[in-house]
Amino acid sequence: MRSLGTFAAVAALTTTCMGTVWAEEPAKTPLKPFSVTIRVFDPTKGIEGGQDYVLPVDSPDAEHAIASTTANAASFTRKTEGGKPLPVAFTCIKVEPR
Repeated sequence: MRSLGTFAAVAALTTTCMGTVWAEEPAKTPLKPFSVTIRVFDPTKGIEGGQDYVLPVDSPDAEHAIASTTANAASFTRKTEGGKPLPVAFTCIKVEPR
């Protein structure tokens, strides 16, 4: 069985650490406005036959803007037809500041 002193020490340490964690503010990264052009296409037919979407995104840098926009492209793209999966691919065509 643990002693009362051990329990008190653990409680004091836990309270001290929790106070430190709660006192800190989350770091805020400044965001910059970008326009990212994503092409959605059928990979079996080639990239030329795809459809382009220009999407506004606020990101810390161009690389993050490309990554997050490409990842989100799946949310607005039709991926099935008649219960069968469609071949679909995404690529970034252009990124530029807004």
